[in-house]
Amino acid sequence: MLRIGIAGLGVISAVHLEAIGSMENAVVTAVCDMDLKKKEIVPDAVFYTQLETMLQCEKLDALHICLPHHLHVPAAMLAVSYDVNVFVEKPAGLNTKDVERFIENLNRINVKIGVCLQNRYNNTTIKMLEILKHGNHGKLKGCKAIVTWDRTKNYYTKDPWRGKMDKSGGGVMLSQAIHTLDLLQLFCGTPVWVKAMAGNMLLEDIEVEDTACAHIAFENGTSAVFYGTVTHCSNSSIELEIVTENSVFVIKNNKLICMENNKETVLAEDRILLGKKDYYGYSHYNAIREFYLELEGKGGSYISLLEAIRVNVLIDSIIQSANSGVKVYPKVYSAAYGAINQDLM
Repeated sequence: MLRIGIAGLGVISAVHLEAIGSMENAVVTAVCDMDLKKKEIVPDAVFYTQLETMLQCEKLDALHICLPHHLHVPAAMLAVSYDVNVFVEKPAGLNTKDVERFIENLNRINVKIGVCLQNRYNNTTIKMLEILKHGNHGKLKGCKAIVTWDRTKNYYTKDPWRGKMDKSGGGVMLSQAIHTLDLLQLFCGTPVWVKAMAGNMLLEDIEVEDTACAHIAFENGTSAVFYGTVTHCSNSSIELEIVTENSVFVIKNNKLICMENNKETVLAEDRILLGKKDYYGYSHYNAIREFYLELEGKGGSYISLLEAIRVNVLIDSIIQSANSGVKVYPKVYSAAYGAINQDLM
């Protein structure tokens, strides 16, 4: 039985706790949060207000980091110093440099670091990757990604760190559209250049962007357009359109649809957690399960820092282009960081 700790008992921790609670090979034995009012959230676990104290006192197999973005890397590095495996919520870090300073220490540690980019485990994602791999519908031409959600001023007032650049690292892209941008790269490959615009259309009292759009060119001749905003009146379904030479595929409303010869065919459908926000979905369970299988030596598939940093690079490039008004060529990693795997599994 894996002994699990949770750092941070905010909104997203509830999704982790529910997923872990449904597993037979893991139990949450300790939790940590500075807010004493949250002590009863996990009544059977030992409650701590200091992460280092928890790491000193508990023998944990893995720590789930569900903290504000700026604490992801420091908390993970602290856990690693106690030889504890880490499963960290997105993003892996505030930006590329934040994640890089952690990666630089990877060859000196013997623990696993997994990043929760759970939409890679969606049924619709896996099916779409299978279709692109087989190539039966012709060469991939390009993709379109749209994220139109609703985040009011109260969202940032309730948790002020979300609107601060030094605490959140970014707005709509890093906090809401990160999974969508991650899937764009998964489908299209390695970005060559980015031209973008970003800013605040509505939420003028926050430091991070509420809206962004970009054109992304990939090394294989494929291109993508992206638009994301949190100024909509509701949380509309994310839409991903994947265009091949012979067909058009759409991932929307948790379904993958093939549009071919004036006919729409549902090819896959994502499982939804009842009573939860649709965009959380069931794949937190899948991502956590795979990480635990890896910890048990059973060959589970998990998303490493070397893979997760790719979306940080893309988001940083979009921001840089928006600020400069010119094309930006995303960083290419040297051999010191190793090859970046572009496969799902």
